[in-house]
Amino acid sequence: MLVQFDAGQIIFREGDPANRFYLLLSGVIELRARTTGGRGTLVCTLREGDVLGWSWLFPPYQWHFDAVARESAQAVFFYGTWLRELAEEHHEFGYELMRRMAEVLICRLQAARRQVLSSLESAKPAEGNPR
Repeated sequence: MLVQFDAGQIIFREGDPANRFYLLLSGVIELRARTTGGRGTLVCTLREGDVLGWSWLFPPYQWHFDAVARESAQAVFFYGTWLRELAEEHHEFGYELMRRMAEVLICRLQAARRQVLSSLESAKPAEGNPR
């Protein structure tokens, strides 16, 4: 199904049941890790062509991040639970689905790594100026 997200709209929250995913056609979506008392830490920014959501594929089937539309976005909605069942029945399809989702996971992991390294670099004192 085609879906529309308004700027500022929360698409899903960390800990909620995960049963779907999206292919972004336009707009910008932010994935945020929750922090105590704050908006959360930006983990990744998704744009046109990116996949939003992989938690529906792995137990305990709960979202690992909050997803928020930074600007108006349009996406194609897929029922993840239905695809998961189909993959169990048709192993060749299941293999291809897992291979493609593994690519998404690797991209997210690398994005998170870059974010952490960037944060560490910006927190590092300049040479000759000890804190």
